[in-house]
Amino acid sequence: MLNYIVEIDPLKKSIEKVVFNDDTLELDDLYGSLDCTMVERVSLNSQLDLWVDEEGGINGASERIGYFNIGEYQFIGKGLICSVSEDGETIPLNEDLADAIVETIDLEF
Repeated sequence: MLNYIVEIDPLKKSIEKVVFNDDTLELDDLYGSLDCTMVERVSLNSQLDLWVDEEGGINGASERIGYFNIGEYQFIGKGLICSVSEDGETIPLNEDLADAIVETIDLEF
């Protein structure tokens, strides 16, 4: 069974599910996927977290790396939506949940 993360790229104005081969996500995975060295976790609900590039908000890079809105909240740089285990670990999504997020999230670029 494949695992997925949902990647939001404001420069490409895209949201897509991406295959992720491990059962858990480590900090280095987040850094590599977001192309940064500082991340911030935003809880979207009890089962989903959004990880974003925290550097973009600090160094004023929103014009260079883009931004996106989910509902009334604005985020700078790329974002990754992942699931959360009962123990609070960041884990990949199953395919059905990844598809549902891509199809239904209230996202604006």
